[in-house]
Amino acid sequence: MNQKGQGLVEALIALGAAVIIIAAITIAVITAVSNSDFSTEQNLATGFAQQGMEIVRQKSQLNWNSVATYSGTSIWCLPQETTDIYPQIAPSCQSTNVANQFVRLINFDQTSSICTGNNSANIRQVEVTVKWRDGKCSGGTDFCHKVVLDSCVANIYATQ
Repeated sequence: MNQKGQGLVEALIALGAAVIIIAAITIAVITAVSNSDFSTEQNLATGFAQQGMEIVRQKSQLNWNSVATYSGTSIWCLPQETTDIYPQIAPSCQSTNVANQFVRLINFDQTSSICTGNNSANIRQVEVTVKWRDGKCSGGTDFCHKVVLDSCVANIYATQ
């Protein structure tokens, strides 16, 4: 008598196990895709930061006086497809300014202990930061991920 219902119970248990297995596979695939997207975005941000550092390096070699004017406590921005550096208050710096997803900011520091030398007027620490946001960020407006590159640039034409 009990064998008639036993087949139904076995089918429900097998169906439940299949649902659990499919859910676990789905979660693993979603996590892998999310991690892949993050890695891609991080690689792009690193490339944009390196590009920004290269632009600053070229500017320092071509016209040191222009780089020397960027010192101070202000944060500057470097939008995509330009070599002009703007104060952070510029409209192009208030939102994403690189690839419609990233914000590239530059900080110049003349008094940095990282970049030491006999003539601090001819040396700047440069910090290029590229920030972005994705679905992992709390709140829709905060940039919760960033890549930061630090380097020192010097006036190669300065006399000691």
